[in-house]
Amino acid sequence: MTTPIMQARAVTGHESTSVGTASPAAGVDAVLYLDGQLRVVRSSHPGPAVVRLIGELDAVNTSVVIETLRRARRAGRDADVLLIDVEKLGFADVGGTRLLTGLCRDGRARLVNTPDHMRRLLDLLRLPGT
Repeated sequence: MTTPIMQARAVTGHESTSVGTASPAAGVDAVLYLDGQLRVVRSSHPGPAVVRLIGELDAVNTSVVIETLRRARRAGRDADVLLIDVEKLGFADVGGTRLLTGLCRDGRARLVNTPDHMRRLLDLLRLPGT
C-alpha cells in the first residue's frame, strides 16, 4: 500500500537527498507522494504553487494522486492557481488524464509543460490542454 508522505528533499537534477521533514524553504522541494511509479513534488519558490508529476500515472495510483493534488490546491493561497507540471510524466492512462483535466475545470489548477504524447491523448479525448 502506498501512502502520501510529507518530507522535504533537496533536489538537484534527478537525484534527491533527504533533509528531514520540514516546511519547504527556497530551493527545497517537498515530496507530497511517492510510490514505485510516481513522485509528486511541490516546488518552493515565490509565485504560484507548482507541483511536478514525475513518472507514471495510472489506475494503481490515480485516486491517491488526485487527492494529493486537491490537498496541495487547498493549501495554497485563495488567489493562487496550482500549476501542475506534467513535463516529466512519462505515461498517463485515460482515467488519470481525465481526472487531471477535471481538477483544472474550475480554473484553480492548470496543467503546464504538457508533453506531446499527453497532448495527443487530450486531443483524442477532446479534453482541454489547460
